[in-house]
Order: sequence, then structure tokens, then C-alpha cells
Amino acid sequence: MPDTPPRDIAVARSEIRDDEAKRMIGLVAAADLTERAGRWVADGVDDDAARALAAGAGLGEEARLALLEKLAASQGLAFDTVRAARAHHGEAVIRSMTAASASADSLSFSNTFSDTIEESVRDSISRLFPRRK
Repeated sequence: MPDTPPRDIAVARSEIRDDEAKRMIGLVAAADLTERAGRWVADGVDDDAARALAAGAGLGEEARLALLEKLAASQGLAFDTVRAARAHHGEAVIRSMTAASASADSLSFSNTFSDTIEESVRDSISRLFPRRK
């Protein structure tokens, strides 16, 4: 990690919450978590899960995601439901939109919703019409 001055801890906490929302809806880039966690620790996040994640370059994706989940929970940044995580992520996407990125950002955002709806419909159909044996 480059030698950069620490940011306000609120910035790190905001990033952790954003990444937890993305984890819950399947959009977080797990490969980037080790570097990001190193930055959060440098910013002043004092947490065992953050330190383990920052030191976990050899960890698999599932282990990194589990540490992020543990970190968010221990810092009081977790979401009660996937719906709440999705709403948080949607608000973050909208806040970050610029005129140049709006079309791509909104398409990405709408795709996550349509994927969730499709999955829900498939589950409902499979419960209503079970496969015959």
C-alpha cells in the first residue's frame, strides 16, 4: 500500500458499509478487500477482523467475504436484510452518478434488481409447480 496519510475514520466506516452492502447483493470485488482493509486499518479502524483481512493476501474469496461480514457486524455497519443493503447500494450509486456515467450506472443498478426479481419468480414457480418424479 502506498504511503498515504490517514483519512478520517468516517470515510473508512462509510467504505466498509458500502462494501458490506455490495457483499450482501453479490457485487463486492473480494480480490480488492485485502488492500482496502489495509487502508481502513491505517485510517484508524481498530478491529481484529479488519487486521486479519488486511493481512490476508493468501486468503480465499470466501474467507475474505466472511471477514468483511464480521467486520461490518462488529462495527455496527451491517444490514438487517438484503433489501436494506440493496437500498443502501442504490442510494450510493445515485449519489455518485454524473451526467457522463448515468446511463451505465443506472443500467448496472437496474440489472441487479431484475436479477433479484427473476430469482424470486423462479423460486416461487418451483414451489408452486414442483418437479414430477
